[in-house]
Amino acid sequence: MGLRASARQLLKRVIGESSYETLRHALRDGPDGVLKRGRQSPRTLSSRVPPFLERFKGSTADLPRVSATQRKTTESEAVKNSPICCNKFLATDTLQINYLSKTGESSSRMIRTEEVYEYDDEVFVVRAWCSLRKDYRTFVSSRIQSCWDAFSQEPIGDLLGRLKKASSLDPGNVAHEVLTHCSLEIPIAINSLMKSSGHKSYDKRFVQGAKKRALVRWVLGKPRALSLLQTLPLEQRGDVEEIVERAIGDTKVTTSTYHSCVGALQKTRYTPYLEFRREELILFIAEAMVGDPAKDSVVNALKQDLLDPSFRIKPGLDDLEEFHKEFNKLKKDSDKAKKKYKCKNKPKTVSSNYRLYERGQPVRVLAIDEALRQLKVCVESERFLLGKAEFEQRVMDAVSAEFTTKDVEGEMFSKRLGEGLSTAYCAFGLRKYNSSWFTDSYGKEWLDLNTRSSS
Repeated sequence: MGLRASARQLLKRVIGESSYETLRHALRDGPDGVLKRGRQSPRTLSSRVPPFLERFKGSTADLPRVSATQRKTTESEAVKNSPICCNKFLATDTLQINYLSKTGESSSRMIRTEEVYEYDDEVFVVRAWCSLRKDYRTFVSSRIQSCWDAFSQEPIGDLLGRLKKASSLDPGNVAHEVLTHCSLEIPIAINSLMKSSGHKSYDKRFVQGAKKRALVRWVLGKPRALSLLQTLPLEQRGDVEEIVERAIGDTKVTTSTYHSCVGALQKTRYTPYLEFRREELILFIAEAMVGDPAKDSVVNALKQDLLDPSFRIKPGLDDLEEFHKEFNKLKKDSDKAKKKYKCKNKPKTVSSNYRLYERGQPVRVLAIDEALRQLKVCVESERFLLGKAEFEQRVMDAVSAEFTTKDVEGEMFSKRLGEGLSTAYCAFGLRKYNSSWFTDSYGKEWLDLNTRSSS
């Protein structure tokens, strides 16, 4: 180690990493982020901001003004510590808020909430229809200055608590749980059922008619779904069934999604507890295809995919070409879904179409596929303890590579990716209550793949 490097390491130990960075930039940069030799700082030159930084931009709005050097250090630490994975729930409420924009401008507006993205660092993000902008907008909790009921005008002190209470009355949350519980089986079933009709391309890989109804009945007839439906009043159970049926009917299965789901459900020496789910799925396909001439070939192909240990999900060159072709079609379908909810006027119709649009969002779909694929690879290589932040960053990098810089820097990219990660963890059998992810005594988060469960 050279003299300079030794001096740097000593200084870091004496004054701390954060103080060292502050001192380093203060000595190197001028007042406007310009180096002493007159060249602009690389930090100033870079216009690309990591998407998950957006949630932190307003977190210092009510604090005293700080210098440019201090702000750089604060934002750098925020990016480093920012969680990616998040829990999403649906909540419909009409509120009046005073909101502080990224530029520091305050405005009052009425919003109709739709989704809430909740992070482990106590930050939450509300996705809502904005009466001011006439479209869906994102509102970060740290920038909501005040909030009150739009009709009674009563002030709201605990916004997150109110939204969680509203979510318990939303049938969309029960439907989401039902669909998530079968998030591996549904794509595999759709892909298998449509093989018999010769619909092998992505454009035709969806279910309809009797096969769709059979799949909906099978999903809603599972014990988990029945117990969830029991929590709702009778008049709302029909809403859940309608949402589930529409979501299944709108699902198109890419080859990537099929391979990822099969990889997570496949028989290996690590997944004996999934045996019942595999056999149940094969039995359903066999019963749903009674009288179909292609029944035997489809069921045998499914058995080979699920029960043959030699099956692998790593794509070759031909698969990658097919993936990009299908993924571009998925993006076009998403654009069509966006236009569909935007052309409606009734709030209930707009909300229903918007939720379907978000469910089929390419960022979310690819995040689930990539996370499942990487988790499968980790299990196969017997790496059962993973750094959570590092794993999620690898998934984020892989997903970001399929989108433009503008897409990645969009306000919803990191939220959709974080919710996709959460769904993938659940599909893979990882649960927070099982300590599938935990924080050690040094503050580092870990994923424990040994805690996988069958439900």
